[in-house]
Parts: sequence; structure tokens; C-alpha cells
Amino acid sequence: MYHIPTPEARSCFEKARDLCKIKQFDEALYFLNEALKYYPSYINVWNHKGVVLCKLGYTKEALPCFDKAIEIKSKYIKAWNNKGQALIKLGNYMEALDCFNYVLDIKPENDISWKNKGKVLVKLGKYEEALECFDTVLTLRHNYAQIWENKGSNFLKQNETRRAKLCLDVVERVLCKDIDIMLNKSDLLCEMGKIEESIECISIALKLDPNDSKLLDKKEEFQNKLAKTNILTL
Repeated sequence: MYHIPTPEARSCFEKARDLCKIKQFDEALYFLNEALKYYPSYINVWNHKGVVLCKLGYTKEALPCFDKAIEIKSKYIKAWNNKGQALIKLGNYMEALDCFNYVLDIKPENDISWKNKGKVLVKLGKYEEALECFDTVLTLRHNYAQIWENKGSNFLKQNETRRAKLCLDVVERVLCKDIDIMLNKSDLLCEMGKIEESIECISIALKLDPNDSKLLDKKEEFQNKLAKTNILTL
């Protein structure tokens, strides 16, 4: 059972979050520490403090913050994911993998953990397993988007256009996240020597955002690699 944070602690936390939005992390850290003075068991604050320390370049110092949040609430998924990402930055890949596997044991549909697990497996040279992780992320997100799309369609049939638009806005936000995963997947396919598949992957992502400069540059890069490969095999 968790006690409710004091009003003073909540106020400090809100100030810290607002400061994070404008990337004033030093000031945010001050208010997070103030919040913990008022309420030392504030799990959200411990998690945010860890994130802020990572943003400031103090990745090693962030780990005890995530550990404290997990100590207070053992199945705190955000803290486990953030701890895993910090461990990746520190090069502790096996420990990071343990974090993401823990989350997936209790919540197999957590797309963030699948994405992070894929990144770790790439670092470990386990490309096929990493590819499976990235594909799982895309499947989970597409299924989630389909649910909201169906909701939107139902609202349209009932002439509830405002609620339908809200649902379709969710679909758009979910699918836009796919671009990041498609970039990861295309890089991995290229690393595996599957250049044509990597180009196809980028082409699919471009359907979501035809003007994305990263995607356009990446497609050109892969097309040049494929051209060089074809010349060498002539």
C-alpha cells in the first residue's frame, strides 16, 4: 500500500516536470530533490530523478534512483525500462537485457521493452533475435492502432465526429512511432547484408511520412550500397 504524496511534494514534482519539458534539467533536479524531502517514498520522483541525471550525463548516478523506485514498487515498469536504458549507455548489456526480460515476463505486450531488448541484442551481435524483437514491436503497435481505428469508425457511424477524431489522432501518434523502429530494423538488415530488404523497410516507413529527411537520406544511402554491391558481383 502506498501513501499519498504531500501537496508540497506534488507541487515540486509538477514544477520539475514543467522544467523538463523545456530541457532545464539542472533546475528540474533541484525541485525533484525538494519533492523527496517532503516525501522520500515518491516513486515517480525517484524515476524522474534518474531520467534527469541521465539527461545531465550522470548515468551511473541515475541507477540508484531507478533502484529506489523499484525497491518501493517492485513491478514499476517505467523504472525497469529506464534502468535498462541506463545500463545500455554504460555498456552493461547483459544486465540491461535482464531488466527488459523482467518487464516482458510481467507484461509481454510492452513495446518499449521489446524495442530496447532488440537494441541490446544488436549490441550483442544476435541479429536474428533482434529482428524478431523489432517485428514484435511493429505487430503490437499495429494491433493497438487497429483497436483505436475501429473505435474511431464506430464513433463516425454514430456521427460523433469529435470522439472519432480523438481516436484517429491516437492511431496517427502510434504509427508515427513506427518510423524509429523501421530505422532500427533497416540498419540491422543492412548490417546482415540484406540491403534490398532494408530499402523495402525504409520505403514502408516513407508511406507514414514521405518527407522525413532521415528516411530519405537512409534510403539513398542503402541504394548506393546496393549499387556498389551489384557492381562488385558483376
